[in-house]
Amino acid sequence: MSSRKYLFLTAALLLGLPAGAWGQGVFCGAAGTPGCTAVHCDSSAITGWATTCTVERGPVDIVNPDGPRVHFGTDAAGIGPAGTTTTAAVSLGDGGRATLTFAEPIRNVEGPDFAVFENSYNDSFLELAFVEVSSDGERFVRFPATSLTPTDVQVGTYGSVDPTMINNLAGKYRVGYGTPFDLDELCDSAGIDVNNITHVRLVDVVGTVDPEYASYDAYGNIVNDPYPTRDTVYGSGGFDLTGVAVINQTASSEGIAEAVPAVEKVWPNPATDRVHIAAARQVEAALYDQAGRCLMAVDLRQGYNTIDLGSCAAGVYILRVEGSAVKLVKR
Repeated sequence: MSSRKYLFLTAALLLGLPAGAWGQGVFCGAAGTPGCTAVHCDSSAITGWATTCTVERGPVDIVNPDGPRVHFGTDAAGIGPAGTTTTAAVSLGDGGRATLTFAEPIRNVEGPDFAVFENSYNDSFLELAFVEVSSDGERFVRFPATSLTPTDVQVGTYGSVDPTMINNLAGKYRVGYGTPFDLDELCDSAGIDVNNITHVRLVDVVGTVDPEYASYDAYGNIVNDPYPTRDTVYGSGGFDLTGVAVINQTASSEGIAEAVPAVEKVWPNPATDRVHIAAARQVEAALYDQAGRCLMAVDLRQGYNTIDLGSCAAGVYILRVEGSAVKLVKR
């Protein structure tokens, strides 16, 4: 039996799948397929989103580590709700990192606790990232990723990755669908408290099969994904982050009103001129651009509200409300 087939069989047994289920892979498939665990960005299971994002951009191509960095998107694109547009994202570049924090810590309960969103335009062009968590911003623990994608042929720049071959890697699903992560998998890890996760860090997978530059999964397998992914027109490359959703969050100690999101719905998003906002209660908000400049203060009344974006340039904006952030996209 080949070593790769042995991995398939072992994974199938661990997952409780019949031996014949290895076929193309042992993990769940694309968004919408039977048994898929993908989380849609509008899911009612989501209780919050990352409120800060700091990106350390990697190079356009890892073979030239001192060369130009990717520059597509800004850090602000990683906070607030993810959407279904591929342009509202921030590129990490080869081996780049994004570190995100939240209004309240993420905690471990039954099922997935948070989900990471990428901007893939289809179900097979998958740019991947490792996922790490921390309780203090210093000590990070990585989810044990698995990649069973063959490495005898390099996945090309716009090549395909079979999602049933990968597990615990962000970027497994197309835009609008997040990859879920369950903190219970890390409950025995030293240095973190799975009921008090304050930071999530994403590390771009360098998808080359060249051992000198390759990224490896938790079992020593090279992770093969589209490489190189540089885009000289847009300055993008590597994993493209659109948001990190919280599913299980520590409840605020300041009462019920704080636990209920002030903003219930935002539409249309993306918008061409006006954005409509349904607010659960009267609250003050502020609109910021991607550089962090406050463009306007907004007094939201309970019920229906409208913000005029007609004078704003096309791009991503952040509406901050009670410590949370709502991402708005202007076309």
